[in-house]
Amino acid sequence: MPKINSEYDIGAAFEAIENELIASMIRNMRRHKIEEIDEDKQWSMWQTEQLRSLEKYRKENQERFGTKFKDINNRIEALISTARDEGDMEQEIAILEAIKKGFPARRVSPGASAAFFRLNQRKLEALIRATTSDMEKAETAVLRMANDQYRKIIFNAQVYANSGAGTYEKAVDMATKDFIAAGLNCVEYANGSRHTLADYADMAIRTASKRAYLQGEGQKRQEWGISTVIMNKRGNPCPKCLPFVGKILIDDVWSGGSAKDGPYPLMSAAIAAGLYHPRCRDSHTTYFPELEDLDNEYSKKDIEDIEEQNRKEARQQY
Repeated sequence: MPKINSEYDIGAAFEAIENELIASMIRNMRRHKIEEIDEDKQWSMWQTEQLRSLEKYRKENQERFGTKFKDINNRIEALISTARDEGDMEQEIAILEAIKKGFPARRVSPGASAAFFRLNQRKLEALIRATTSDMEKAETAVLRMANDQYRKIIFNAQVYANSGAGTYEKAVDMATKDFIAAGLNCVEYANGSRHTLADYADMAIRTASKRAYLQGEGQKRQEWGISTVIMNKRGNPCPKCLPFVGKILIDDVWSGGSAKDGPYPLMSAAIAAGLYHPRCRDSHTTYFPELEDLDNEYSKKDIEDIEEQNRKEARQQY
């Protein structure tokens, strides 16, 4: 089954809204200067006219983008639900293939796992609510920041133009240059870094979709009474996930496992230590101890090469 890739579309939708806000702001400023020339208005009235139009600008944006945000949030819910279903189906295929090879698994009776499934459904619903709620908060922030930036640019353009240092067009271009380059950096993370709404949306939706997918996989393992998983080995794992790559874990987060299921660390402890951080690319699969010859850990040389590659990527990103 093809992988779901719709999170990129949602990020692009938010980016388009950002661009439209910026373009609208610049169009408003240019239009008012034309009106000033046509109607022989004085430059001293320019900022007053701009601020008067700001209320109309604010209301228009709220009406226009409010509908778009609602549509996007509906797509978010569909995306997360689809990711969960995809994880569920693919995991069933993996388990059935293992049974064909001799793995002694059998379905857990529906009555024994009914309580877990109700909990799992609540987890999914909570995930959708949390994701859409975060998006709505960010959407409010982007509209508010657009208005704040609009006021700042009005003031900066007026100061520059009143100094006689250049034309009105130059004042607008200079005042908006940094704003356009940075976009609407309206979302502040816990570490103090600021990000555009499109960037935040990409991170949040990608993370939510992955967790929903893992939840779907976990539910299918629960149906077959399996809770052991193994972190996949790949070319360049995330630094935070590297200590867990190639290791067997008991999935007590999505598969209903517990410490009684074997001599392995718990998934919840690994997540608390940094596994499956936002934008994480690593993943796990079901571990079938009767079938698998465990040779999935990194050598010391592998770890050194991975750390160097991560340093190079970090420099490139910077």
